[in-house]
Order: sequence, then C-alpha cells, then structure tokens
Amino acid sequence: MKRLVRGSFLFLFLFLCSMQTAAAASIRIFLDDKAVSFAEAPFIENDRVLVPMRGILESLGYSVAWQEESKTVLAEKDEIQISLHPDEKTAIVNGKAVSIDAPAKIRNGRTFVPLRFLAEYSGAEVTWNQSTSSVSIHSAEYTAPEKTENNDSVVYIQTNKMQGSGIVLSADGLIATNYHVIKGAATAQFVFADGTIYQGTTTVVGLDTSADIALLRIEKTDLSAATPAFSYKVGDAVTSIGSPGGARNTVSTGTINGYDTDVISTSAVIAPGSSGGALFNSTGEVIGMTSFFGDSHYFSIPIAQVLQVPQKLSLPLSAMQGYTYTPSAPQNLRARLAQDGYAYVSWAPVYGADHYYVYKSLTPDGPYTRISNNSSEKWYWGYPQCFGISVNGTCYLRVTTVIDGQESAPSESIKITK
Repeated sequence: MKRLVRGSFLFLFLFLCSMQTAAAASIRIFLDDKAVSFAEAPFIENDRVLVPMRGILESLGYSVAWQEESKTVLAEKDEIQISLHPDEKTAIVNGKAVSIDAPAKIRNGRTFVPLRFLAEYSGAEVTWNQSTSSVSIHSAEYTAPEKTENNDSVVYIQTNKMQGSGIVLSADGLIATNYHVIKGAATAQFVFADGTIYQGTTTVVGLDTSADIALLRIEKTDLSAATPAFSYKVGDAVTSIGSPGGARNTVSTGTINGYDTDVISTSAVIAPGSSGGALFNSTGEVIGMTSFFGDSHYFSIPIAQVLQVPQKLSLPLSAMQGYTYTPSAPQNLRARLAQDGYAYVSWAPVYGADHYYVYKSLTPDGPYTRISNNSSEKWYWGYPQCFGISVNGTCYLRVTTVIDGQESAPSESIKITK
C-alpha cells in the first residue's frame, strides 16, 4: 500500500503582504482557475507586474512570433493583432498606437509585458492578486463556477509556509483546518467568499495533531458558520469546496464511497490546497473536513471528530514555528474476521506517519513480537483496511506509529478470535 499524499502538504507558498516582498517570491499563474506554469516566471519591476507574453497568449489561442529583423513581437488571434518592440512604451493594437505603462522587457531571451497591457488588449480578463502574489487569467470562454450557499462558510488560508482551506464553525471567528496547514507557520491571512481579507490576530485554541486537526480563532465576527450533520450513507451525494492550487471556492461533486469512524471516502476530487476545506451533504450541511487523498480515494475527517477537539489552548499562531509534534499511537483499532480465516485490521490514520509497526501476542499481557509483511516490518495505513492477517485461534495485536525513526508508545490491544 502506498503512503498517502496530504491535500496541501506539498504546496509551500510564501505569504506576501507587499509588492517589495512579492518581488523576491514565486508568482503563481492561474488560467481559468487552474494553476499553470510557464518556462518564464512573472516578475515585478518598478511596482509593475510583468508577465510572459508568449506563454500566456499562446495558452489563450494566439499565434505569437518574433521578427528578428525589426525586433518586433507579433501576436494574432481572430480580430486582434498586437505588435510591440521591447524597451518601448508604445504598442500597436489593430493598427492603432497605444501607450504601455511600462516598456516590454527581454529577459533570458523571452519577452515580458506589463500585466495591465495584457489585461486590456489580450481579450481575456487578467488580474493581479497582491495578497496571494498570483495572476488570474480568465479567457473569453471561461464560466465562473456556480456560487452555492456553502461558499460563505469556506475560507482560503495562506500562511507564510503553505496554502490551504478552512471551515467557519461559528459566527464569532472559530475556524477549523488541518494541522499541517498551519504547521511551522508564523503568520496567516484568511480570504472569505466575499473577497474580504483578514490578517489580524490568529489564536490556536485546539489541536489534535495526530488526527491532523487544528482549531483557530480570529478576531472577526458576523461570519457565516457551516451547519454540521452527523449521519450519511454510502451513495449519498456530496460536494467538496476548498482552494486547490489557490483557486478559491472550487466546487467538486461526487458520492460517498465508504466511511468509518475516522474517515469518509468520496469520489469528490480534492487536490493540494484543498486541505481543511469542507465536505457538504446534498442539503448543504457540513459532514467532513477534506484532508488527504490516495489512489482513487479522497478522504475527509468526519465533522464529529473535528468538533470533539477540546478548545483548551490559547497559543499565538507564531507558536507553531517551534511546536514539537510527538506522534501518538494509532487509535480505534478494529478487526473484521472473514470466512477465509483472515482478520482485516484497520485504525485511524496518524498524521505524518512514515509507517507503522505491528506486534502480536497470544496473551493480552504479552510478550509481543513484531511481525513482518513480505519480509518487511513496515506496515502502512490503507482503506478500507490496513492489512489482513491469518488467524488460527486467538491472538492480540498492538500497533505503533513511526515518524522520522521515532516510534510511539503502543496502541491498546485488540483481540482477534477465529
């Protein structure tokens, strides 16, 4: 079984508050709400955002050519014709001269033009988001995703370490997200569905690091809180909303494939950046927090698990920089005995686990001996079960978590009888 990839764990973005800091950071580009990359990265010069002309225009269907003799860039699509010379503040659009607020630049053999010029004359809607250091391009064919009532209770979260999502749990500023979204963070900003941005004090009031849950409180009121629901069944229609790749309030629909006390598996696709987002049922109630995915499975933590995290902390977000995460033993061990004589064993996934050790004994008090899996002592979490073991009589199992070579205390024993 393969180790799971966490929703936003692989996406590490810098939190940007000004043009000056953005200039030294990586600028992201989204085309019709999908993250894209070009061979030429945008940059900022003299408070102007310059973007790769060829890469962006060709992605919008333009033909782009460079005329060496006249040192001219030519771009054409349908009824739009653009030509310009690098280092000049005038371009020709459909035969008319237009002013450019900053001259085009040649960098590494490629032509960059000011974002404002591209926005006005490319036939697409092009915008710069300073708070997230990103360029959003919407082509003429783009249709914005339909807004749902649920959008208002899902928030985009950007820390100085990574980007993720969150669920508004109360009108007075309680927000749930994954622990890994705030891991190592010092600062954060929250972007709400109406476009308002909060960059004030953020306090960590609850943590269950092994379950990958964090509860945050911000000093903002009158928020639209999600309504929780605790019952569901296989086949139910669900909707996930989050910010994969930084595309805010992206909607994905599907059905519930299966569930247990620790996870809900659905076909509603999530991706890096969705972590901490919301999984809604067909009536708009939140039933889970989207958190991680594996082979053809997209997992959410049941909202009941999230709401059970005690609110006993009062830590500034900056405390997460030096916070030490100690792995705990797996919880909720359970076994299903099949007719083939195998017991199929599962447990709650432990955040960040590299692998697990499984110990077996014939008596509840031991001694327990570590058992192997295909000549390896490393076992991995999987769904709907972690592994199967042949049983002949009665045995007892314990499991430990291993992260960076550190092994947790053992779990409680589980008894299996054939």
